[in-house]
Amino acid sequence: MPFEKGRISGRGHRVEIEPQGLTRANRRGAAGIAAFMLIGVLSTSLVQRAVSASAITQGVLRFTILPTRSTVRFDADATGHTVHGITHQVSGWVSFDPEDLSRRAEVSFKVEAATLDTGNKSRDKKMRDSHLETGRHPVIVFQSSKVKAIAPTLRAGETQEMEVTGALSLHGTERVISFPVKAVRRGEELVVTGETSLRMTDYGIPIPAFLFMKVKDEVKVMFEVVATPSPAEN
Repeated sequence: MPFEKGRISGRGHRVEIEPQGLTRANRRGAAGIAAFMLIGVLSTSLVQRAVSASAITQGVLRFTILPTRSTVRFDADATGHTVHGITHQVSGWVSFDPEDLSRRAEVSFKVEAATLDTGNKSRDKKMRDSHLETGRHPVIVFQSSKVKAIAPTLRAGETQEMEVTGALSLHGTERVISFPVKAVRRGEELVVTGETSLRMTDYGIPIPAFLFMKVKDEVKVMFEVVATPSPAEN
C-alpha cells in the first residue's frame, strides 16, 4: 500500500517513520485491541477469584447435631456416693474442611440447662432453682475458637483426635476452656466424644449440700454428639 506522506523524526539515535495515512486508524485499532485485552485480563481474574472462593466454600463440610442421639452427662462426687446427671437436649453444629482441619474447623453447641436430670425429682428441682438458676440462665453454650488436630485430615471413614479450645458460658459466667475430643466419620454421620472437668465455683454455682452430704467442687462432664450433614442453603 503506498504512503500518502511520511515523517522522519530523530530522537537520539532512534529514527521513526510514521506513514500519516495510516496513523489514526492504526492508533484506533491499537487502542481497541488494548481495551479488549484489558477486559479479557480483568474477566479472567474475576473468574479465577470466583472459582477460588467457590472451592473454599465447597471444601468445608457442615454437620448438624441430632438431639435425639446426642447426650451430655456429668458425674458429681458426693459424700458416700456419686450423683449422675444426663440430658439429650443438645443442639448445634460442627464445620470443617476434611482435607485441612487447620483451616476452618469450628464447633458450636448449647444445652438446655433445665433438662439436666439426675433421676431424683426433688434433687433436680433444687439443682435447677438454687444452683444452676435455670430461670435466669436457661442455656449452657460453648463456642470454639481453636481446634488443634494431631493429623491434618478427617475424611470419610477416618478417626481423628484433637484438642478444642473455646468459650463456655455457664450460669452467667464465660470462661475459656480446652479439652480433648475424638471425632469419627461413620458413613454420612459424624460422632464426636470427649470429656472435661469443671469447678462449680469457677462459674459462681453454689456447691450443693444437704445435712451430712456435700458435693465436691469438681464435676466431670462427658459428651457424645451425633451429627449429620446440614441441608444445603438455598
